[in-house]
Amino acid sequence: MTERKMSPVALVQNPAFGSFLLWNFGRGYQAEEVGDLPILTFFFLTLPLVLHGPTMRVIRSTNQSSGLAKFVAKLGEERERLFAVHDRALAMRGLTLESLGAGISAKLLNIDYDTGVVRANEAKPPAPPERLKHHVASAEKVGRWFARLPANQVFSLLQVQP
Repeated sequence: MTERKMSPVALVQNPAFGSFLLWNFGRGYQAEEVGDLPILTFFFLTLPLVLHGPTMRVIRSTNQSSGLAKFVAKLGEERERLFAVHDRALAMRGLTLESLGAGISAKLLNIDYDTGVVRANEAKPPAPPERLKHHVASAEKVGRWFARLPANQVFSLLQVQP
């Protein structure tokens, strides 16, 4: 059997790591808005924001206290970067679904199908490698930002249609 080397993209854009990022997004959301859970559609925005290098750099450069509106203003300095979020969300639907499935299987996530919300469960997964810590921190920061706003405002600011 031949050994197949994974591409740098495949090392990051895979359901296992995606589920870990989604879990961190959920943990950030739940920490910011105690007692409230993020809606399922928010999870379809997380990976397109965090797994896109230039967008993640803007997330990292925006203070957590500044919020989503400041991030969008910075991202919108180059208008096409903001519009690309919607296209990436569509392109990454499959990865997001696979990541949600992996998160549920690993008991990191739980979906309430009646209400359409997702709980990030208490868990102690292993620490990510140093090279991926920025992705993890960015996912948590985005979760906190989303928790501060009504869903329709999140979608409106990011120029995406749920």
